[in-house]
Amino acid sequence: MNFSENNKTFLEHLEALRYIIFRIIVAIVILLPVTFYFADECIGLLVDYSCPPDFTLRYFSPMEPLFVKIKISLLTALFVALPYLAYVVWKFVVPALYPHEKRVVKQLAFSTWLLFLAGVAFCFFLIIPAMMRFSLSMESEGLEAAIGLSNYIGLVGMMLLGFGIMFQLPIVVFFLSLSGMIKVETIKKLRPVVLIVILTLSALLTPPDVFSQLMMAIPTYLLFEISLLVSSIAVRNRKTVKIEETEVDEEEEFVETPKKTVPNYPDNSHSYPTKKRKLRYMSRK
Repeated sequence: MNFSENNKTFLEHLEALRYIIFRIIVAIVILLPVTFYFADECIGLLVDYSCPPDFTLRYFSPMEPLFVKIKISLLTALFVALPYLAYVVWKFVVPALYPHEKRVVKQLAFSTWLLFLAGVAFCFFLIIPAMMRFSLSMESEGLEAAIGLSNYIGLVGMMLLGFGIMFQLPIVVFFLSLSGMIKVETIKKLRPVVLIVILTLSALLTPPDVFSQLMMAIPTYLLFEISLLVSSIAVRNRKTVKIEETEVDEEEEFVETPKKTVPNYPDNSHSYPTKKRKLRYMSRK
């Protein structure tokens, strides 16, 4: 961290942070009426992509649709305003960073956002439709599905958020291995522990059924194995580059020591003459 560029007091930093939080709240409040207007379209989009054509949601209390629309409008406003929020936070943090730290934070933020979107898209287009087909396949003559609006939206929101979080595992593995905190070989030996952690988090972030848990745990573990492979290659390449840079530095610093000569002697020997040889030379003189 570099604090030399911004010599503010602690209270001035708190004031700047308060102003940033105020700007974030204002941005969400400005977007809230627009997202509330399109809340019905968002619900229809979720149902169209994740449920069969003849499926209908139901609500079981008079104010349930209103509360669900407010919840969806808040989440949608937060999602739409996220690029602006990231820009505001970046402007607050960037004065305290060195140039190499700025590059790392940019790459980390981009990778995190990309993996989060990948997890949300994977869940929305593959997992939720499969889960809804599996649930509706259990209907029979005396058993009809009556899924409430609030329960459905809560389930979809929890699943989307859970997959977005679980898809951050490659970032964690890559950061731990490249920073040297944990060696890749050590992480490979901890595969059973990682599998238990993935299953536990899948049970917490999905509905209490085995199908949803496995649908989250299997792709997450595959991502873990891919991240191990990529981390191994990155660590190996980094070691190779360090070895080459060390060899180049040693060659540049190496200076050949000149040989000592004695110009006054006839043979100009590369080594100092012994006492016997020096006496012989004096006698000849």
